[in-house]
Amino acid sequence: MIITVANQKGGVGKTTTSVNLAAGLALKGKRTLLIDADPQCNATSVFFAPEETEDSILPVFTEKNFPLKNVIKETERENLFAAPSTIRLAKVERMLAGEIDAPLKLKKALSDVRNLFDFVVIDTPPSLGLLTVNALVASDRVIIPITPSPWALEGVQDFLDTFKSVKETFNENLSILGVIVTMFDPRTVLARDAVNEIKAMFGDLVFKEAIHRNIRLEESPAYQSDIFAFSPNSTGAESYLKITEEVLKRAER
Repeated sequence: MIITVANQKGGVGKTTTSVNLAAGLALKGKRTLLIDADPQCNATSVFFAPEETEDSILPVFTEKNFPLKNVIKETERENLFAAPSTIRLAKVERMLAGEIDAPLKLKKALSDVRNLFDFVVIDTPPSLGLLTVNALVASDRVIIPITPSPWALEGVQDFLDTFKSVKETFNENLSILGVIVTMFDPRTVLARDAVNEIKAMFGDLVFKEAIHRNIRLEESPAYQSDIFAFSPNSTGAESYLKITEEVLKRAER
């Protein structure tokens, strides 16, 4: 199954969710590929030093029939592989302007390797541009992380419009796997009210487990580590393990 983690709003925990879901799936024995499709390269930096990522997914978008397998690297976590990003991905939109198959680049590249993995998780930039569209076109399911703030649902409708457009035009089998509430602080009335709004909008699509604000989750990327390696007994690790288990259950449906 190919899962894109997406939301056009920045700072909602897309990369944290992508990294730790991929690591959680690997921990559960699932052969998993993490694709970093964000020019900010944050997911890449969790697992690799800059000198280890000279090969990135950029040629997948810019060179005809470039094999994705050429840039897939093993991480230190068993069962987890990654396709690194580069800041030069930010130029892809301009480089592919006018190309008819521009939204299909990643899907074509994944067709040769998807059977090598149980799961593929794609991290996306905070925009609705060509990189996010490529991820949606290539995917089976989407996970939407949302923070429970007064502006939680701001822009979500724009993302859902893009989702619907991609589904109708390129990928009729695309569906939403679920919505994850991130950075939740249950002590505040605002956060609790925002969660109720999110549940009212998405219903059963909202994951049972919410990701609470957790200092360990914030620290782990600085130590080039997923939460399970960095702080396996933390609240963040427990939450993402529950998220992983729920993803596996939903994937079986």
